[in-house]
This record gives sequence, structure tokens and C-alpha cells, in this order.
Amino acid sequence: MRDFEVLLKESLPDYAADALLEVLGDGSSSAEVSIRLNPQKDFDSGFNMRPVPWCKDAFFLSERPNFTLDPSFHAGAYYVQDSSSMFPALIADRILDSLSPKGAVLDLCASPGGKSTHLISILKDKRPLVVSNEAVGKRVPPLTDNIAKWGAGNVIVTNASAGILGKASGFFDVILADVPCSGEGMFRKSADAIEGWSLGSVKDCAALQRTIISDVWPALREGGLLVYSTCTYNHFENQDNVKFIAEELGAEYVPVEDESLPSGVVKLPWGYQFVPGLVPGEGQFFALLRKNSAAGGRRLSARKARFVSAGSDALVLDKEKNQIYAFVLSLDFANWISEVNPSCVKTLGCRVGEIKAGKIIPDADLALSTALTGAENGQISVNSNVCGKVSALEFSCAEIDRETALKFLSRENITPQPSWPRGYILLRYRGLGLGFVNNLGKRCNNLHPLMRRIRTYSPMPGALQASGREP
Repeated sequence: MRDFEVLLKESLPDYAADALLEVLGDGSSSAEVSIRLNPQKDFDSGFNMRPVPWCKDAFFLSERPNFTLDPSFHAGAYYVQDSSSMFPALIADRILDSLSPKGAVLDLCASPGGKSTHLISILKDKRPLVVSNEAVGKRVPPLTDNIAKWGAGNVIVTNASAGILGKASGFFDVILADVPCSGEGMFRKSADAIEGWSLGSVKDCAALQRTIISDVWPALREGGLLVYSTCTYNHFENQDNVKFIAEELGAEYVPVEDESLPSGVVKLPWGYQFVPGLVPGEGQFFALLRKNSAAGGRRLSARKARFVSAGSDALVLDKEKNQIYAFVLSLDFANWISEVNPSCVKTLGCRVGEIKAGKIIPDADLALSTALTGAENGQISVNSNVCGKVSALEFSCAEIDRETALKFLSRENITPQPSWPRGYILLRYRGLGLGFVNNLGKRCNNLHPLMRRIRTYSPMPGALQASGREP
């Protein structure tokens, strides 16, 4: 790894490079586990926690629990995330100040959803449109799952290239681009990351990053904010690319006030670096740039509407899939991007349910929506002029214990309680929506999605376990 050490010394001050090399050389495991709470959901973890200094809703845990066996995790009460990746909290005011009256924010390379959920939390009072995009198809399912767990109604998840999104001329006020990188920040976690590293791969990544930013650049309005980040340390992918964006694409580098930076974050000429050994976490680079080149206005127009209003309570019908969503914002972008690329819209706000044989079958995502917090029962009616003769969706709510919650999450049969009415029931664990069952009387149909199940579960006392991959 001689090339890596030389490049590190070129990219960081000696004290920072030495601190990182010492951490990498001492054989220590990955950084302390940390979580970020969902401010829209109540959560009493019982974990032994201490605050992450730069993010008010985040905490370090004294030990790593089995998150798979915590129903609150599946209900979206918190997100497991490396503390260095929580840097958006440091620039929250900058992001908020960049929003126009009809604000729109893009998380360009979003999977698995950590920064998107963080943006949603930061922006929760203004509730602009958040487009959470992932260009790699196989990385979209974990993104849609994590967005659903967060329960917000102002998010569109897309699977589009930077070039396609770049056609939305001047549409976004803020673009966060956590671009694919050589992954030097993964060295403590993965031997494969070390073995796959080379100076050539670093330069290839740097070129790809410049292409991605150049392709999406037209979509950022003039005066809009670009947040550029990587989980690597070298100057090719970090500082050199920030300088390229400023000088070649047309942007002003935006410094962050020294007093808002945590102790140990390295201030560089073109950005900021979290370095293991100086701060907790696996490391992250970020920089802010203000676009000063001309861009067009919000020229979005679709020749046909795939998504149409289906009710007075911000209900939307996807005419192609007979899927109903709860979405609180304008449908202009959703219809435009689905016209440009018909398959790229994956979710819109919160999935409510699918229309089948004149009935609305509740979607698992509806149970996770923050809009249902505290509701004792629910009824959702759609516009008959749009959806035809469709009966309303009605459901009741029931609180369940941990063992029942784990049975539900593993898609085991749930025995209904005598007090449960027949029909659809939203199950809650500690007040958090978890999912739906259909109570048929003597048994319940478990409506938890197969792809989200806990894969191995034993109901025997003391034998709860899961074989699914932990976050």
C-alpha cells in the first residue's frame, strides 16, 4: 500500500495522515456504532447512548445491539449510520437558506438512504420536494425500504442517470452528490476494499465523478447549492474535483464557519475531511459550492399524466399500476420524469395501497407513515371519478408486544386477540406503526412484505434470532 501512503501524504496535512495510518495499522475494528433518530417518531430505546457532537438527533452506542431483532428499527424510529456521514447537520442552515418558495432538493446517489433520511429530517418544517435517486438498479430496493420506514410524504424515489436528471433545467435548489468513490473510508471494514484499491482505480473514480457532476449540473438552478461528498481521502477524488467544479462548471466555493466545525475535522483548501483517529467515524469528505453559471428555469412539462390526484387528502393514483400514494406536493416533477423515462419513478410519497377488484389493499408502507401517528383507526376514500367504483379502505389499530412484533416481521402466523375486530389492522409496537394484518376471525393474514422479512426466526423462548444481514 505504498502508493496509498504517498497519496495520503499528498492529500492531507502530515498530522492527519499520520493519525489515519496509525488507525489503519493498529488492526482495530470499525468505528463506534451510531444511530440517528427520526424526529417525527417517538422512541425510547433503552440503549446506553452518548450524543454525536455535530448532530443533535444522533448518538453513539456503547455496544452494537442486534438491530434485526429490534422492532423499533423496522418501524423507522432510527437509522444506523456512521457518524462521519452525518455531516449535513453541520450545513443545515446553508441548505435551508438555499431553498426557493417551491423548494426542491436532490440526493443524487442516494442508496441506501442515510443522507436522504437526514435531509428529510433537516427539512421537515419546510417540507420541500426531496428527490431521492439511485442510478444503480440493484441498489434501489434498500433505498425504497429505508425511505418508507422514515414515513415522509414529500419524497420521490427515482432510478435515473445523472444525465436524465440534468434535463430538469434549473429545477433543484440543492443537490447533494455523495458520488461513487474508491472507498478508502471502507478500509477498516472490508479487506476487499483494500485489495481492490489502486492508483488507477482512484483516477478512474475521479473521472467518473466529474462526469456525474457535469451531467447533473444543468438541473441545479443558478445560485443553488451543491454538496459534494465522498467516503475517501485522496485529492484526486476530493479537492481536485471540487476545484474542477468551481473553475470549469461555474461555481463559488462556500466555506463553512470554523466555529461550527467539530474539533478534529481537517479544513482543506477545497473542502473538509473527517479523519479516523481525529474524530469518531469511518471518515468523510465534503465541500459546498454555489452555482454562479446561468441555467434555465423550471421547464417541466409532460405530454401525458401518469400520476393524477385521486382524493382530497393528497391522494394520488398511478394509472399504470393502480397504485395509490399519499403525496403532499405538486405532481409536475413525477409526471415529467416518468415521461422522460417511464420506469424510473419507484415510489411517490407514501404507498397507500393497490386497487384490486374494486378494493384497496393496504400497502405495508402506509403503516410506517408519520401521518398516521396517534390514529386509533383509519379510513381512506378515493375520488370515484378517477378511480371508478372503489370501496374505501378502513382499518383499526392494535398494540402488540415484542414477541408478536418479531413473529409479524418474520411473516409467521399471528393469532388475533379477542378484542380485535375483523378486517385490516395496523399493528403498532410501542406506538410505532409496524405493518398490517387482515383479521379473518380465527387467523390473520400477514401482509408484511416478503423481501423485508426476518429470514430465520424461532418462537421458542430465548431463541429469537435472525439470519438477515444487519445494517
